[in-house]
Amino acid sequence: MTIRVFVSYSSQDHDKAAELVSALRREPDIAVWFDENEILPGDDMVERMKSGNEAADHIIVCLSPSFDEKPPTSWVKKELRMAMLRESQSQAWYIIPVRIDRGGDIPTELGTRAYADLSTKDRWDKNYPRLLMTLRKAR
Repeated sequence: MTIRVFVSYSSQDHDKAAELVSALRREPDIAVWFDENEILPGDDMVERMKSGNEAADHIIVCLSPSFDEKPPTSWVKKELRMAMLRESQSQAWYIIPVRIDRGGDIPTELGTRAYADLSTKDRWDKNYPRLLMTLRKAR
């Protein structure tokens, strides 16, 4: 069974998000929705994000100082709101916070959820396997 993962990130964090996406794509049972591969010129961006979000088994929200700095109208914040709405309507758990850079706060919307800290090589080595375990947990 393929696990579908939607990755949401701040545009300033593209390189670190792309590194995470690349690692996830090396896993044979994981398919990743990543905007630069899924949204083509002429596409309705909101509709593409919405359909990717709704089709995902898990939504990874990449946290960093630049995530914090984004205004509420930014794409990354819209993606988080879509995911939160989906969770509240379905009474299911989809969102997995992942810290890709040190600093910044956990968004209030995510409350007290634990996050996977992948912000340094040591933290990546420790927490990436734990992230995979979470993704593969029975849904």
